[in-house]
Amino acid sequence: MKIFYKTILETHTHEIPKIKWSRFIGNIFHVNNKEEAENIIKDFKEQNKDATHNCYAYTCGTNINYDLFGNLEITPDYFRQNDDGEPANTAGKPILAQIQWHNLHNILLIVTRYFWWTLLWVGGLIQAYSECAKQTILNAKIENLEITKKMKIVCDYNELWTIINFLKKHDAKILNQENGEKTTIEFEINKGKKVDFSALDVKEMR
Repeated sequence: MKIFYKTILETHTHEIPKIKWSRFIGNIFHVNNKEEAENIIKDFKEQNKDATHNCYAYTCGTNINYDLFGNLEITPDYFRQNDDGEPANTAGKPILAQIQWHNLHNILLIVTRYFWWTLLWVGGLIQAYSECAKQTILNAKIENLEITKKMKIVCDYNELWTIINFLKKHDAKILNQENGEKTTIEFEINKGKKVDFSALDVKEMR
């Protein structure tokens, strides 16, 4: 059985109607790791200096787990939320909650606020950031991506075509091939595939 996760590949922007004259604008990005997310945040803040707040949340990485009943659970390797000057837990936390509620992974969602001198107080802020995050997600294109692992196999040249056919049979994607005294093949395979590699010289790549 192949395992997939839900994400958004195309950057998308969505603005909700003004709330007490404050503007709330959501921007959603696909990210592969923490470093990529932090770089996007840094550039985004630089480009949107005039905003009152650029609040965000992101998750990266996918872990596969099973509960006591054998149901699949996918959790992130890392997540972060930030209120960017708003009262604690009124912005980053509701943004992250929407990412989790929609079961998205490898996502950065930034909600920009332009304040217009009317306070929303804690409840109003939570509702505003949550609604903007939700509408940004709902108006973006959600896609399913395979959860894969990268592996490396070493074989004799006369075994090459047998190995390649074996990998194709299990829907593995060959990433690189190096020929020398031995042939080394780097490939990617869905983590849900139950393949017996015990008879082969296979190692998982980091």
